[in-house]
Amino acid sequence: MDIRSKKHFMLIAMVSAGLLFAGCSKKAEEDSSAQKTDTTSQQTTQTEQTVTPVAPAPVTVPKPSASAVYFAFDVSDLDAAARATLSDYATWLKSDPSIKVTVEGNCDERGSREYNLALGQRRADSVRNFLVSHGVDASRIDTVSFGEERPVCRGTGEACWAQNRRGDIVTR
Repeated sequence: MDIRSKKHFMLIAMVSAGLLFAGCSKKAEEDSSAQKTDTTSQQTTQTEQTVTPVAPAPVTVPKPSASAVYFAFDVSDLDAAARATLSDYATWLKSDPSIKVTVEGNCDERGSREYNLALGQRRADSVRNFLVSHGVDASRIDTVSFGEERPVCRGTGEACWAQNRRGDIVTR
């Protein structure tokens, strides 16, 4: 671009800016002047469009009703039901970055204390890894294993033991 073209461009830009500011500072006094303002406004809109960002309305996501996911005997892998529950938790957690949770890994009474503490930790880590892989910041999720120390059912038999093989999600 040569100097002459630059001068023409600057002159046009200054005139356009002057028209823009002059058109914005005046109020319409009468209907006839309102029509003139509308014409000027249309010309200004055609010349330079200004987009005013509008903040999106906050999305309220309800807390999932389930507070735990359940595991099969002697495994820490998530089944389809657990993944569905955790998907809801991930959506809820992403909707409010101030929420922090602790995942508590639990086991039934079968197995040694040490083995169940390790299995409970693998279960808690499995839940945490799922949430992180679905966009929840890892720093918002703590894990702990209680092994067999916190049963919800104190009886024996598969129906009772199945209730104790879980990963509890607790808001802190």
